Amino acid sequence: MNQFEQLFDISGLSLDRLRSFLKVAEAGNLAAAAQGDLTRQSQYSRQIKELEGFFGVALTRRVGRRIEITEEGRRLAMVVRRQFSELDDFRESMAGRCVRVSFGVQGSVLEWLLIPRLAEISRVLGHTIIEAEQMRTMDVVRAVADGRIDFGIVREDALPPETKRQRLGSVGYALFAANVLWKGSSSAIDLLANAPAAELLPGGQFAQRWQQLLGQSKLRPKVVTRVSSFTDLARVVLHGHAAAVLPEMAAVDFDQKKFKHERITALKPRTLALISNARSLDRVGIRKGTVEDLSQILQHG
Repeated sequence: MNQFEQLFDISGLSLDRLRSFLKVAEAGNLAAAAQGDLTRQSQYSRQIKELEGFFGVALTRRVGRRIEITEEGRRLAMVVRRQFSELDDFRESMAGRCVRVSFGVQGSVLEWLLIPRLAEISRVLGHTIIEAEQMRTMDVVRAVADGRIDFGIVREDALPPETKRQRLGSVGYALFAANVLWKGSSSAIDLLANAPAAELLPGGQFAQRWQQLLGQSKLRPKVVTRVSSFTDLARVVLHGHAAAVLPEMAAVDFDQKKFKHERITALKPRTLALISNARSLDRVGIRKGTVEDLSQILQHG
């Protein structure tokens, strides 16, 4: 007897039902998945009930007037997503197209660490299309864990202890400014006291750390603008409008003849780490040792 025969002894399992369930799981509820179509919502509800009968577990539960996915449902969604990805990659590889390898990263890491090394990364990965998506740190960690993306580059202190990782080195912070703004300033402290400055909008982790340091140092920079990301801060500096504290890896964007940066030693460096999903890598046919090769390419600090 074929080892998979028992999967087909009971009715209720089909690709269409699994696809519908995955849509609901990723949307979060029936109404969102059906996009207001009541007929489709009823169809999804029926198909999920049929899958529940097949697997013998509740995949959804009612919370007030809403339907949410159970823990068993989330596990099934991970399995379905992974199998669909494998089928799609097989189909594309058979059609002679490149297999996709995905990275999840924060915007500044994408801009200053990943993109400058894309050519080297491509050589290591071989015949692939690299998809890089800007994501928040915790979203990257979750997406790698459930197989939605293959690789992630995140702060090591954001990872659970049990997560396997390759350390990529530490990233410090420095004050960047055009040479003209540095004139008359002997240090970063002098520059912050006299030159126009740009900083991040309140709310983020780094913004809080920076404000704490300013408070402890009793510094009051002449802030002329606040923006939402490090990459936006870099653009402000590149236009010569103001000085700003940026990750040191931002130096790849600055002409050393026109701009200067000085490390802010009071800001503790952060260690970056490369994480990956072993099943995803196996699915796209990435050879053993590739993770280590990538970590060497992405080393920083």
